[in-house]
Amino acid sequence: MTTHPHMNTYEAIDFLKEEFDLVLHPKIVYRAVREAKDRIMRNEVEQYGNLRDYLMEIHKSNPRSSALLDVIPQPQAPPTFDKMYICFDACKRRFRSGCRPLIHLDGAFLKTYHGGQLLSAVAQDANNQFYVIAFAVARSESKESWKWFLTLLQEDIGDVQQHGWNFMSDMQKGLMLPLKEIIPNAHVRNSVMHMWKNFINRLKDIYQENCVGLCKMHNCG
Repeated sequence: MTTHPHMNTYEAIDFLKEEFDLVLHPKIVYRAVREAKDRIMRNEVEQYGNLRDYLMEIHKSNPRSSALLDVIPQPQAPPTFDKMYICFDACKRRFRSGCRPLIHLDGAFLKTYHGGQLLSAVAQDANNQFYVIAFAVARSESKESWKWFLTLLQEDIGDVQQHGWNFMSDMQKGLMLPLKEIIPNAHVRNSVMHMWKNFINRLKDIYQENCVGLCKMHNCG
C-alpha cells in the first residue's frame, strides 16, 4: 500500500492472487486495505508534523544551507503544509565551483497518499552525472509555486548575469512566466528529449529522427 496508496479492494484481490496465489473474501481484503490506508495516512500526517524539527536539524548540522517551510494558517487549527524548499550549502558551493553552467528545471508528481509536486533544479558535474542543486515539495505545480522556488534558487546560486547560468526545461506547467519574471536575462532552452517524446506521442506513424537532428542544429536543446 505504501507504493500503491490508491489501490482499491479489487486491485488488491488481483495483486494477492498474482503475487502470492492467495484468494481471500472481498470483505476481508476491503477491511485490510482500509486499515493499511488508515495507518499510512496517520504516519504521513505525523511526518508532516515533524517537518519543522527536520528543517531545524538541517540548519544545525549544515550551516548556511537553505531549508524553508511555508504553511497555510488555519483559524481554529494548526497550520497546514503548503511548500518546502531545501538547498544544502555544500551542493550550491560545489555547483558554483565545479559544475557546468546549465540548470535543468523539472517538476514531477509525488505518488504518495497526499500527492503533491516535487520541483527540482539539477545540473551536471564533471563526470556527466546528475547533480541536485535544490529541490522543493509543493501542493501543486503552478506559477505561484515555481515563482517561490525560483526566487529562493536565485538567492542561493547567485545572479545569472554574473555567473552565466543557462536553463533547460521540459516546458513545465506554470514555469516560463515566473522564470522570465524572476530571471529575465536567463537563456532558456527546451529539452530535445521532451520534444522527441512529443513527436512520438502526437505523430506515431511518422519517422522523426531528422527533426531531432534539425533541432540540435538550430540549438533547440
